Amino acid sequence: MILRRLSVSLLALTLAAPALAGGGGQPVARPPAQPGVTPLNTTCREDYVRPDFAALSRQLQAARARWAAAGVRSYAYDVRQVAAPVLFPETRVTVTNGRVTSAVLKPGEAGEPNRLARQTVEQRFAAIAQTLAYQRPNRCPEVRVSYDPARGYPTFLYSGMGDGGIADGYGEWTVTNFTVNR
Repeated sequence: MILRRLSVSLLALTLAAPALAGGGGQPVARPPAQPGVTPLNTTCREDYVRPDFAALSRQLQAARARWAAAGVRSYAYDVRQVAAPVLFPETRVTVTNGRVTSAVLKPGEAGEPNRLARQTVEQRFAAIAQTLAYQRPNRCPEVRVSYDPARGYPTFLYSGMGDGGIADGYGEWTVTNFTVNR
């Protein structure tokens, strides 16, 4: 189970207003308890609401359209990334003519630049699409995504499980300080 959660986190990270719409707003039904049997977190948390994957897909499509219309090919952004329990150093990513040209640590950070950070906006969109496809069939998926309202680039992705299990095993990234380079 821990390996599955870690796989979910890494997939979201190596691929990506918050999109928390519930799938019909209905909590996932819990199976009846069996006397003398303690299940291994096979049920969703009591307050769990399944994401609306159709709405998340529409939001992704709309964000991609805004990004394409913006026509931005050279830009830079900061990315903060977690593959729980690991917090990667915050990294400044520069993209020139649609290609990542550098990824350097932000001032005050230590260690090596996050290799997973070296992504264009298009690669982040692909990561989100892969995360949605991966999470859709899972029993208690949690996915939250947000996009810049004007240009459409992704600003946040969270992917984890809503089964009330251990606190690690999720992944997320946040994009900040986005600047267009001329």
